[in-house]
Amino acid sequence: MFAIAMTILVLGIEVPATETYPDAISLVLGLLPELYHYALAFGMLMILWVVHHRQFAVVDHIDSKILWSSGISLLFIAMIPFSTSLATEYGDEPLAPVFLEANLLLIGIIYAFIWQYTARKGLLKATITQERIRITTQRTLIVPIASIIAITVALAGSTWSTIAYVAIPFVKMIHTRLSERAMTK
Repeated sequence: MFAIAMTILVLGIEVPATETYPDAISLVLGLLPELYHYALAFGMLMILWVVHHRQFAVVDHIDSKILWSSGISLLFIAMIPFSTSLATEYGDEPLAPVFLEANLLLIGIIYAFIWQYTARKGLLKATITQERIRITTQRTLIVPIASIIAITVALAGSTWSTIAYVAIPFVKMIHTRLSERAMTK
């Protein structure tokens, strides 16, 4: 599903007619908002794919709640190409990116729920420590927090609210380093 959504993303970028732009450079510059949103959505899908993979790599067994939650997350993952296109096409309107940001917020909440549920119900592999559960619980909140920040910025009138997602890899990197440091003390 992730790979399909990533492929559909690029299909949403249309190359304008050549008479609209005098040369390739001005054409690419004209496509910058679309390319930005494409890269942003692709990056978010990659992050979500990695989160999904890492979470399920440590799950010992699943039940129907996990299956349904995972299935519902795929509903919103499949919607990312549409919500990205909406944010791009109506980028001058501050509310346009809210649909994309709310979409990502819902995925983040579902992933946080799945993690909390599997940890609380004892569905994780026996080798997973309480410290790892705590650290992963914190990490599952990064996407929802970035989404809330982005939605707040959009509702305040900014058309650049999606920039909040660019910080996610850096926040994850800092969190990992701080967590590793705390574990060695």
